Amino acid sequence: MKKTIFRYRIITNLNCNMNESTGPNGNCYFCYQPLKEPLQLDIEKCKATMAKVGKLKRATIMGGESTLRKDLPEIIKLTREHVSEDVCLVTNGILLNEERIKSYADAGLTEVAISVSSLEQYYRRREAALLCKKYIPNTRINIPKCKESTGDKLVELLKVILTDNFYVIVCEDLMGRYGDFDFQEKLGTTKVKSDGCNFYDYVWNGHQFGVFGNYTGYDMTDIIITPVGVFSKWELYCKKVGNCSLCKKYSSADYEELDIDSLKDFIDSKPVRNEN
Repeated sequence: MKKTIFRYRIITNLNCNMNESTGPNGNCYFCYQPLKEPLQLDIEKCKATMAKVGKLKRATIMGGESTLRKDLPEIIKLTREHVSEDVCLVTNGILLNEERIKSYADAGLTEVAISVSSLEQYYRRREAALLCKKYIPNTRINIPKCKESTGDKLVELLKVILTDNFYVIVCEDLMGRYGDFDFQEKLGTTKVKSDGCNFYDYVWNGHQFGVFGNYTGYDMTDIIITPVGVFSKWELYCKKVGNCSLCKKYSSADYEELDIDSLKDFIDSKPVRNEN
């Protein structure tokens, strides 16, 4: 195992829960995983893989939507045993409530990343996010760069979330579809540091937030455990689950302005629904 590998990335399931804008089994057009198949990670297989790999620095638990799983605390506890530092849950936050959050914290969860793509969506999830921060102080907001969060919309969204004292990570240039955004010019920020792998930290009015320029600096840093196999490169997993958008290039920030037929492979892909 290469010394550069520092994290488990655990995909607990491929399906999603109700999304305010996309309906049952949500199918967000900006998602890295377009096909929402009802596949679940076998926890025993996950345990076996971790036993072979050993202890890594940190882990990220994600889906689909991991909070759909009733055994998520068990998965968190297993992961905690194989991680020396932080265990992070990436979630859309729709199912978060006090009982669930407490059970995740008790199981060893130390970090939560709630994905939000618009100001309206943030206001709908704000109460859950603040409650989450009460029990898990290292709760942040992830902003995928998409049609609801570019230009002035991104500026407005960032100001509101940062004023609520959340750390924010902006997923810049998602899927190569959008151009660069000058945070120093548009938001009046100051760049304070770079990790050398295309991740930058800025400060706005005393509030710090991070921006991914792109993900190329993080190739081959994860052990990716999923319901469809184990991978060591994110692009290979995306290809496995049908995300061919990684090789696409778009200049418009509004997908409605594009040729919808050419985008159906990830905007309008038909999810496989679990009727149970």
